[in-house]
Amino acid sequence: MGTTLAAIIAGVAGQRQARAEHRHWRRQLRRDAYAAFTVKADGVYGALRGIEAELARPGHDLDALRGALDETRKLIREDLADAQTAVELEGPEELARMAGELTKSLSACAAAIQARTIGREGSDALGTNESHRIRRFLNHASSKREQFVSHARKAIDV
Repeated sequence: MGTTLAAIIAGVAGQRQARAEHRHWRRQLRRDAYAAFTVKADGVYGALRGIEAELARPGHDLDALRGALDETRKLIREDLADAQTAVELEGPEELARMAGELTKSLSACAAAIQARTIGREGSDALGTNESHRIRRFLNHASSKREQFVSHARKAIDV
């Protein structure tokens, strides 16, 4: 009887340990997915911010900036989209939604910058209104990033 009871207790303890390890493993997977997405989003944001700053400077190389913008848009479509998929798979749903919002915000910013370069020929600086409009897009993306990170912290601390 004593050995049976000891075996039952050991089995229950083993199941608890296995569940705890599984929860830890899942939390680590989520943390990695959230971190990878944030790093990719930060890279895109930094590139867009650099392009905007360069466009605001007189004498910029418009062709080089268009090339940089094309590369940044490719990062959004490929690298950031892949990282977003990982967040969508790991969940929870609220963070997947927030990742999508951040990606859309960065895409909108890239589109706003592209709209300001279409038809532009020279190396004249962007006007104040044009720069202000792009900065609003950048600020929106920054706000979406902060929301994502805040919720990601809560999700992995559970």
